[in-house]
Amino acid sequence: MTRSEKETCNFVRAVYQNNNNYWRDNASLMRKLKNAYANRMFEDISFDPTNIRVEIADSYAFIEGYISSLFSKSPAIEVGRDSVRKGNEKVVKALCNRWLYDQRQVLENGSRLALIYPNSFYKLAYKNSSVIFDKVSVRSVPPWEVITDNDASKWNEQRYVGHAYFCPVVKAKEMYGAKKFNAVVKADYFEQNSNPYKTADTEDVPDEYKYIEVVELYDLMYDCLYIWSPNYSGGEKLLDEVSPIPVRTYDDEPLPPIVPLYYARMPESPMEGYSSLFRIYDQVFEKNIIRSFWANAIRRDSRQYLYKEGVLDEESLAKVTAGVDGAMIPVDAESLEGIIRPVEVPALSGNFDRYLAAVEADLQRGSVLAPFVRGEATKASATEVAALANYTASEIGKMARERDEAIELMSQIYIRMLIDLLKAEDAEDTIITEGEVFRITAEKLEGKFRFAASDQSNTPVASVMKRNELVQLLPVLQGLGVDATKIKEEIIRQFDLPKSFAEVQVEEAKVPASVQAPEAPPQGLPAEQLAQQLAGRVPEQNIALPEGV
Repeated sequence: MTRSEKETCNFVRAVYQNNNNYWRDNASLMRKLKNAYANRMFEDISFDPTNIRVEIADSYAFIEGYISSLFSKSPAIEVGRDSVRKGNEKVVKALCNRWLYDQRQVLENGSRLALIYPNSFYKLAYKNSSVIFDKVSVRSVPPWEVITDNDASKWNEQRYVGHAYFCPVVKAKEMYGAKKFNAVVKADYFEQNSNPYKTADTEDVPDEYKYIEVVELYDLMYDCLYIWSPNYSGGEKLLDEVSPIPVRTYDDEPLPPIVPLYYARMPESPMEGYSSLFRIYDQVFEKNIIRSFWANAIRRDSRQYLYKEGVLDEESLAKVTAGVDGAMIPVDAESLEGIIRPVEVPALSGNFDRYLAAVEADLQRGSVLAPFVRGEATKASATEVAALANYTASEIGKMARERDEAIELMSQIYIRMLIDLLKAEDAEDTIITEGEVFRITAEKLEGKFRFAASDQSNTPVASVMKRNELVQLLPVLQGLGVDATKIKEEIIRQFDLPKSFAEVQVEEAKVPASVQAPEAPPQGLPAEQLAQQLAGRVPEQNIALPEGV
């Protein structure tokens, strides 16, 4: 069953407009979250310019605390053996890790978007490169650019998913032919009012700054890719022919090149997501209000005086205000009482301190991060720090699982796109992994591989705790008779030491020829008496020998 072109255009336009309307209604909230992260929370609020506004960096520390806790090293994956075909898991792992090594910054940017806003996405696409393994790129995408099926309960149960982006007119003509486009000037999402994009004045704007909006919609029900633009033919025609979704799984199922990243979800609508920063937005705002009030109060807390008019002439008053040490100031009065009196400044109410403490407590409850994770010094005991570290590691571990799932799906899509490239170009290449040279063909990458992010759900806090526990357990492990080689391998793995350390062999001690080995002690001697004999504390004749000796 297929749709006609008119039905297809109507369908794409409907989901595109629904997505635009949803994010246009939420634009003010998204702008608030962005300003909070950038320490510009008061930017959209009108206030008296004579008043001072002070903003603290709690929002930035909140987000970057999560980023530093989620990313400690370059991403990597492990690949399970193919159970269907004859693909080589070593080659797949080497290619994925080689590609992921350069994507750490992209992954961190996507995580920032997913923490500040409800969610984020990664979009994989082909690019030009002289190396075939580098012809796939990935970039982080904000949530308002991706069209999702919010009625679905899981990502793989969606009926459709799409990406709406701006394409330069010059590039659009190269890709889709010399069509007549109604070009627009791309406007920033956060600066939109009623209409996010305005039509370009073709006479004033160079071609390099003219854009059209392109919608790539992956129809998973009909297995079709639709490419449509509201700036071409009034949205009544498709930009390109309808085709099956190009990227496929090993069993020929459609695989859209879009990867989701949700760190929090709305329970009743999991595809919408929920902003982690929004949880503490009100507390940060209140803290900024208090600090701003204090800043204005401190500046008004100045030394002021009242003096009796006519008692001090101008010269005497100038000496008083100059504050010269040892100055003699004449006063024409019988008594000095009541000539000058300081103006009293009442202290701020203690309610401010209590309210700030309540706000701080709410801020702590809204974040799963322990204070020391955000770089704050505390007077906590070692036991409390350990408990907080355990709690933080377990909570961040939940987010790390979401991160790992994104990395695993990204790796799967990368391999499937690489297979298409190798088949389309009928190309081959070689790669060296673990000292072996492999010739890369599409057949080597085909199969049902199991992708698992390396150190799944692991976080820097959890890694430090594991290392400390391993060091503490070393005497116990040695006492239990665990092989020293196994212990060495685990230490090298946990501390990320060079693998060459595992090849170091302990040389046997060379005993000089002049030194004679001690005689073997009699078998069956009591251990304590034998030890005393070797230490020279008890004469040999005093040691009770076992029967039969």
